[in-house]
Amino acid sequence: MSEQELRRKIVSIGKKAFDYKLLSGTWGNISARFGKDKMLITPSGFEKVALKPSDIVLMDLQGNILRGKWKPSSEVPVHSLIYKAREDVNAVIHTHSHYAIALAVTGQEIPVLTSEFAAAVGHKVPVTRYAMSGTQEFAKEVVRTLGEGKAVLLRNHGVIAVGDSLEDAFQTALLVEDEARTFILASSLGYAKPLDVNEVKRLRDAYLKSYGQEKRRLSLRF
Repeated sequence: MSEQELRRKIVSIGKKAFDYKLLSGTWGNISARFGKDKMLITPSGFEKVALKPSDIVLMDLQGNILRGKWKPSSEVPVHSLIYKAREDVNAVIHTHSHYAIALAVTGQEIPVLTSEFAAAVGHKVPVTRYAMSGTQEFAKEVVRTLGEGKAVLLRNHGVIAVGDSLEDAFQTALLVEDEARTFILASSLGYAKPLDVNEVKRLRDAYLKSYGQEKRRLSLRF
């Protein structure tokens, strides 16, 4: 994918995230790996619905701006460190969705409750220890807690979702918010029963083996 195509896709994903209420105001950020050791990332202080492809900033993973007229997101350290730690990750989305934040401020991880979440994400969503966002300490804590997973709750802050593409990361962020809502609503009724870990693995394995065409079809909708 060319740099211009990737810029357009980041803008499109940002608008979809806003439409789905994963982002609000100027909060949140989106990036995509470009080549092996570069990334494109949203600028600081912009509403994602107002972004243009030319607003996206090209950087190397050491934090140097290679192309762009705006200051990049303050969360550059966490995006770059994730790309350094995870060769399988090509996109990172940091959201501020309401139900997930409600759990993040209480330090409550999201269990695997639905078959859809088990298949597409495949693990409970852990919560980081608190660290000031935008710092190296925060970035290291996110990478440590994320491990090999697809999403993590940021204590008192929000969500990080990763994927092998922007579409994959977006779908993960959306599913995290849906699962957080389900957990809160089910808990209000008395008890939210997680799926058995063996069933989660079975559903995840089946998804990875058989859902490829559907994943490609999803990418055409952006």
